[in-house]
Amino acid sequence: MSPFLRRLLHPLVLLVFSLLSAFHTWPLLKRLEGHVAGGREDVLMNLWHLWWMRQAVWVEPQNPFFAPMLHWPLGAELYWHTLSPAKTLWGVVLLPWMPVEMAYNLVLFGTFVLAGYTAWLLLRYLLERAGFAPGLAVVAALAGASVFAFSRYHQSHATAHLNLSALEGIPLYLYFFFRWLDEGRRRWLVALGLAALYTILSDYYYLLYIALFSFVWVVAERWRHGPLLSVGTLKDAGVRRAGLAALAAGLACVPAVLPLLLHLFPAPLGIHHGDSDYFTDLYAFFLPDVLSGWVESMPDWAQQFATGVVNGKMSTNAEEAGSFLGWLTPLLAVFALWRGVPDGRRWAWLGLGFALLSMGTVLNIHLSDALSPSLLLLVLTLVVGWHPALRARAWHRDVVVLLGLCTLVASFSPLTSFEEPLLVQVPMPYVVFKHVVPLFSRGGMPVRFALLTTLALGVLVAFAAAHLGRLASSRHGAWAGLAAALAVTLVPNVEYLGKPLAMPALPELPPVFDEIRDAPMPAAVFTDHVLGQWEQLYHRKPISFARLSRLPVREAELVQSRIFRALEALHGSAGPVTPGEREQMRRFLKDNHYKWFVTHYHHPVRHRFVVEELGGVLAHSDSYVTVYRFP
Repeated sequence: MSPFLRRLLHPLVLLVFSLLSAFHTWPLLKRLEGHVAGGREDVLMNLWHLWWMRQAVWVEPQNPFFAPMLHWPLGAELYWHTLSPAKTLWGVVLLPWMPVEMAYNLVLFGTFVLAGYTAWLLLRYLLERAGFAPGLAVVAALAGASVFAFSRYHQSHATAHLNLSALEGIPLYLYFFFRWLDEGRRRWLVALGLAALYTILSDYYYLLYIALFSFVWVVAERWRHGPLLSVGTLKDAGVRRAGLAALAAGLACVPAVLPLLLHLFPAPLGIHHGDSDYFTDLYAFFLPDVLSGWVESMPDWAQQFATGVVNGKMSTNAEEAGSFLGWLTPLLAVFALWRGVPDGRRWAWLGLGFALLSMGTVLNIHLSDALSPSLLLLVLTLVVGWHPALRARAWHRDVVVLLGLCTLVASFSPLTSFEEPLLVQVPMPYVVFKHVVPLFSRGGMPVRFALLTTLALGVLVAFAAAHLGRLASSRHGAWAGLAAALAVTLVPNVEYLGKPLAMPALPELPPVFDEIRDAPMPAAVFTDHVLGQWEQLYHRKPISFARLSRLPVREAELVQSRIFRALEALHGSAGPVTPGEREQMRRFLKDNHYKWFVTHYHHPVRHRFVVEELGGVLAHSDSYVTVYRFP
C-alpha cells in the first residue's frame, strides 16, 4: 500500500461508514432539527441528559450524577442510571451551536460510524495477523464490521437507547487487548485501560461484557497449554499479560465503578425491568424482527411470529427483539470456518455461547417454552453422532441408529404422560449465570448478549470475505480479489436493512409554558411523564418527575406518597380523602413552591382530585397537555 493511500485510509474508512450509516438510519440526516430519532420515551430522557450534562459540567459546575431539579424537592440520584456520560458529555460541546434534538441525532448517528470504524480496526488487525495481504484485509474487514455496526441489535436499540447504541467501545477494547497480548507493548496496555473506561461510561453492563469475553478468551488460550488450575498457569506469559490487562482496566475504571459501589446498598429498585425479563426465541435468530425492512415481505406466519415476540415476550419493547442474524450471513461464517480461521473454533463457540446466554432461563422455540422431549432426543442424537471421541467406539453406529429411530418415533407419535402430551421446560445456562456473575440478577437483560454473538459473527464474516478475495485474486488478479471481498459487504447491509428510522416531530409547546418559564423563582412544576422532563429544557423550573433506570431507595418514599401516586399514575386519586390528608398534600405543594401541575394524560377522576382536593385551577387544556395552577 502506497504512503499516500496509507495516510488516507482511516478518513476513507470513516467516510464509508458515514455513508452506510446514513443509509441505515435514513431519514435521520434529513430531519436533524425539530425531529428526534426513535421518538420513544427514553429518547426524551436522553435529550434531557445532553442538556443536563452541559448544565452540570459547564454552566453551573456541580455533580452531574445528582440532579436537584428532579424529584423536587429531594433531588434525583443518577448513579445507577443510563446517563451514558461518554455520549451525553457531547452536550457540553454541541448545545451552544444547535438545538438539543439535533445534538442527540448527531450523537446517535455517530454511534454507527464509530462502531463500524472500531470494529474495522479490530478485524483488519486479526486478518493481517492471519497472513492476509494488507489491501485485502482492509476491504474484507469492512464486511465483518458491517455485521457488528449495522446489526439488527444496533438498529433496534437506536430507536430508544443511546447507551446501548454506543457499541464502539467493545471492539476498540478488544483491538487493544489482542495487541497487548501479542506484542506486550506498554502503549497497548494504557490504551486498553482507556477503552475500558470509555466502555463503562457508555453502559456499565458493556464493561461486564468485555470482562467476560476477555476471561473466556484467556482461559481457552491457557487450556491449549495445560489445565488452568496448575503451577504452569502462573508462569504462563499470556496469563500474566491478561492479569496486567485486567489490572489496567480495573484501575482505569475506578472513577466510574467507585460511585456505583458506594450507591449499591441499599440496592436501587428496578422499576422498569427486573430479573430476566427479555430473552431470545430460537426462531428470532433467523426471522426478521418487527423493525426489519424485510418483515412485511415475509409470509404471514413469520410476521405473526415477529409480532408475537414483541407482544408476548418483550412487553411491547420492540427494540429488545433485534436478534436476527440473517440467512446468508451465518452461511458466510460457516464457509470461513471450513476454509480456516485462526482460533476459529473459539470464535464460533464464543458466538454460540453468548447466543445461548441470550435465550434467558429456559429454551423458547416459536414462542413456546413448553417443548416435547423429542427435542432432547434429537440433540442427544446429534451430539453422539458428531462427537469425535465417540465416533471411534465400536457401538457408535448402532447407538446413533437406535437414537435416530427413537427420535423419529417421538416426532410422529407425541410422548405422553397420564394420557396427555408430555411437555417440558429446558433450562438454559443463564439461569445459573445470573446468580454467579455479579449484578445480572438485579436486572440483567439476557437478550442483549446477542450483541456479542454479532461480534463473533462479524469476525467470521470478515475471514469469509478475505478467503473469497484470495480465491478471486489467485484466478483473476488483485483487483478481482478486492472486488469479491467488497461484494461480501453487501450481504449484511442488505439482510440487516431496517424500516426507515422513525423521526417524529417534537411537540409544540402551548403559550402557557411561556408563563411557566417567565415566572420568578421559587417556583416548581408537578408533572406526570418524561415529556415533563423534556419540557424542563424550556421552562427551567424544578419538576416532580424523574425517569430513572433504577430508583434509589432514598427517593422511593417520596414517589410512593399519595400525592405523587395520584398525580403521576392515577393511583390514589380515587377514594375518600381525609381532612388531614388534604391539608398535608396542600401544605406539601405550598412549602415546595409547586405552582403548576402539567399532565399529559387527562382523566376526569384525576381532574376532580386536583380541583377539589388540591385546589388546582384549570389553566390550559389541548390534545397534548392539560395544565393546572395551584394557589
